[in-house]
Amino acid sequence: MQRPDLSMAMRGMVTLIIAAAAPAAHAAPERDATEAALDRCLELPANASTAGQVDCEQIAAKAYDRRMNLSYGTLMRRLPAKAAHQLQQSQRAWLVYRDGELSAQSSLYATRQGTMYVPMQADSAVTLTRDRARLLESYVRVMAIE
Repeated sequence: MQRPDLSMAMRGMVTLIIAAAAPAAHAAPERDATEAALDRCLELPANASTAGQVDCEQIAAKAYDRRMNLSYGTLMRRLPAKAAHQLQQSQRAWLVYRDGELSAQSSLYATRQGTMYVPMQADSAVTLTRDRARLLESYVRVMAIE
């Protein structure tokens, strides 16, 4: 009796895993609650003005900031000391990056004329905190895996 070719068996296994994962990969991702709330806020006729749009963006920014801080606190409590210290250093560096990026964004948008750039700048600012909040939330999910 011949031994089966292990590489053929492995290729078959990989093909099976990929085929099984394909439907999950194409499933619609869960909608971010803060993003959905921002979209609803921006769709309200009362928020059609520049000021209304900026108000919506500021509400979203605060919500993402709360989410980021909640996840950061959760991680700092759950991580071993060395990992917590590294996360703390990373968060401090990110805050410096964020402040520098906000300053650069402000300079960039100051070169533009027109009220349409005001909510665009507010959205750019929200994106920074949104991305960090989502990243820290993903770390919390990783820590929840047993």
